[in-house]
Amino acid sequence: MKYFMKHNLPMFGEHEDAMLKSNWHLAHSLLSPYLNLGLLLPGEVIAAAVKEFEAGKVPINSAEGFIRQVIGWREYIWNCYWQWMPKYAEMNSLDARRDLPKLFTNPDATSMSCMKSALNSVYQRSYAHHIERLMVLGNFALIAGVNPQQLNNWMWNSFVDAAEWVMVPNVIGMSQYADGGMLATKPYASGGAYIDRMSDHCKGCRYDRKQRVGPDACPFTVLYWDFFLRHEKVFAKNPRIARQVRAAQQLSDHEIVRETAVSILSRLDQGVL
Repeated sequence: MKYFMKHNLPMFGEHEDAMLKSNWHLAHSLLSPYLNLGLLLPGEVIAAAVKEFEAGKVPINSAEGFIRQVIGWREYIWNCYWQWMPKYAEMNSLDARRDLPKLFTNPDATSMSCMKSALNSVYQRSYAHHIERLMVLGNFALIAGVNPQQLNNWMWNSFVDAAEWVMVPNVIGMSQYADGGMLATKPYASGGAYIDRMSDHCKGCRYDRKQRVGPDACPFTVLYWDFFLRHEKVFAKNPRIARQVRAAQQLSDHEIVRETAVSILSRLDQGVL
């Protein structure tokens, strides 16, 4: 904790949502296992961050971003778990039925640079930071229609900081929107453009994040559009994402996009994506 406060917290705000192939933890604290096991208390972690900020050693965006994750999101998740369990764990509002793809248990089963990097990190360290969990692993499972309970079980078994109260609300609600919007107001779905903006994974990847049809089309880009076309009736009236639904409906090649999605999902099921 002391090392993080001194060396990484000052950089946290600027880099908290970034991803790099060459740096698996960036400015993240790596304190979640100790917090979730009770070896550290949220109050003492927050006090240490506030102390550094008040001493002028940490900019406000870093202090606010880190403190918000602990006393904002972490405590919110804790309360959601106790408020909604046990039925919450079995929710599947989008009727996602795909079995957990082979690539989740074998990173060599994919040529997607971002997925391979995040999965290798999990299997080497039992860790991936929150953007890799939400916007790479979780995002892909969401737009591919993976069963949320299978994904939850995989994450629970794979991460060093896993606990039921942590994983169930974050996976079922935040990541997979399987609760129909009880926890979050929109699904966290994105295409290849987001991953390219926040990381260096797209450079040199087998797939082209700008392509949504054809053999080189990025699976994230294709499945992102297909996701909104699949669930257009569900999301058309959601003010936070209605614009994306309309954009998907207005694609001049939306029928070919959907055909490309079928091909991608078939390769995913075969373990050759």
